[in-house]
Amino acid sequence: MTPNIPEPILNLLQEIGEVGGEGTYLVGGFVRDLLLKRPSLDIDIVVEEDAIRVAEAMGNRWNGTVHVHPQFGTATVTPANPNLPKIDFVTARRETYESSAALPTVAYGTITDDLCRRDFSINALAMQLDTNAFGTIVDKTGGLEDLEKRTIRVLHKRSYVDDPTRIFRACRYAGRYGFRIADSDTVLIRKALPILAKLSGERIRNEIDRILLEENAPRIVGQLAEFGAYDSIFTGWQISPSFASDFQAAQHAIVWASEHLTDEEFQPELVRWMSLFSTRTAIYQIEALSFRLVLTHQLRRLVSRTQASQHSVSLEKVTHAVFEKLGLPLSQNASIEYHNGKWCIVDADTPASEGTTYVCGEGNLYRIETPLTAYRQLSLALAALQETVKPSEIYRLLKPYPIEALVLASGSKSIATWKREKIRDYLLVLRKVQPFITGEDLIQLGKKPSRTFETQLWELFAAQLDGKISKKEEAYSRLRTLV
Repeated sequence: MTPNIPEPILNLLQEIGEVGGEGTYLVGGFVRDLLLKRPSLDIDIVVEEDAIRVAEAMGNRWNGTVHVHPQFGTATVTPANPNLPKIDFVTARRETYESSAALPTVAYGTITDDLCRRDFSINALAMQLDTNAFGTIVDKTGGLEDLEKRTIRVLHKRSYVDDPTRIFRACRYAGRYGFRIADSDTVLIRKALPILAKLSGERIRNEIDRILLEENAPRIVGQLAEFGAYDSIFTGWQISPSFASDFQAAQHAIVWASEHLTDEEFQPELVRWMSLFSTRTAIYQIEALSFRLVLTHQLRRLVSRTQASQHSVSLEKVTHAVFEKLGLPLSQNASIEYHNGKWCIVDADTPASEGTTYVCGEGNLYRIETPLTAYRQLSLALAALQETVKPSEIYRLLKPYPIEALVLASGSKSIATWKREKIRDYLLVLRKVQPFITGEDLIQLGKKPSRTFETQLWELFAAQLDGKISKKEEAYSRLRTLV
């Protein structure tokens, strides 16, 4: 059997089989997608004896570069021909897990060992590459039957416990291919949910990043919500019922930005995360999740070690009593958890009912600042906007917000059309307007920087934005009236 492989890739695989000989296999996602008749360039080769030897030989044959990781028995080859994909070579191995959510212990093994260590049966398929058996499918786990039944199924009962990230991947594959998760897996997933809390923030973030790149992300996100995955990661984290429309708006906004803001430093991943948090996630929750999942954020010091000692407390030990002495009382329901080498304190019941999140580490107390709260804050600021708003008022309102929040808001159907038009006018026109008179001009006139100085500059620029002045001479004339 020789599957229908595009010719350049077919030739490449045949060459690998000639060099590697018996015990050389194409494995995983490429085989799965090949059988599903879906395009794929994710080529993984497993060699039962020495993958590095085969990789180096192929690197020489293709005049390519070879990156070797001898401690893992792996190598990556990038052919000189830019039309050919890079290829990963792995020595067949088996894995064991010492504890739940821990990284596995690896040892060399056979192709059967290598296939049985994989996550799902549909990913545990291999194709022989040696000349005598090229194209023969190797199925040790029932993957062919599950492909036919369109079913996602793990290979053993402890799979989700050993590696809880498989919960994300099960939903991702189900959403991508329109498959269903086996009933037995649904039971196993629910039992493994509490272990999600043990995963590092980076591992969770990486899985969600991959989900947000999927075309069918709303279905995947929704299925994880049905399992209760988000609340297991962070108590109280709920996905908005409007995520499907929010995600669609994010996708349109990203396309619009790629066409109209070509000279900008634009981060589409921030737009996707903002759509996931939506305007319904409390700001303190977004801050806490940004810290927990190691999303874009910075820590602003609120209380230093010295300041804490002046209050006769040490921030090495985080308790309600310590915060009481600092004048920052916590409610009885406040949670104190250890993440990423620091204490994260989340209090949903502050007097303002908006919640507060702190981070404590190295004897200092911090507040979290993240651009991911900007979309929620912007939605609140837009609520009071009147249609008669002046261009200068729009400029002043929108200038503090990151471009990603503005782009998302400009495409959100939950925001009035005229408001979206104002935002796009700001993005395309207003923020690019250069003032007729700058601070240097005022300094040359003998003025010294001060609050009055800044007020005069703004009043001149506002008049320019509102069309009250149209050239530099008119700005100087107006300046004289201000003085």
